[in-house]
Amino acid sequence: MPRRKTSWALIIWTVIFAVWIIAGIAGNDCASQTGDGVISNQTAQDACAAGTGIGVALIFVLWFIGFVALSLVWLMTRGRRSRDCPVCGKSVKRGLVKCDNCGHDFRPSNQSQRAEQLSSPAADG
Repeated sequence: MPRRKTSWALIIWTVIFAVWIIAGIAGNDCASQTGDGVISNQTAQDACAAGTGIGVALIFVLWFIGFVALSLVWLMTRGRRSRDCPVCGKSVKRGLVKCDNCGHDFRPSNQSQRAEQLSSPAADG
């Protein structure tokens, strides 16, 4: 089933940010952090871990904001799966040529006349 462009944008957006978050978590090398004369080694490693956590949280917030925006675009651009009958006002599924409620024919008049001629038996004999 083909997807809309906004569906692909949502998928790609999520994949990019998932890779970015995983790389941010896996790429931190806090164990190699060493303190100097002011802070201890443990404090330097804890600060590195806190910085990684803040960075990942910010990436997650950016992903969420973009995901919400793209989801709103996706919802607003989706097509209707039905149409209203101009005679009775009932909702009729797309693809149907007649309204189930009142029998209104949605085909243009020349197409409906041709279809009726083709479906009626020949009077030629």
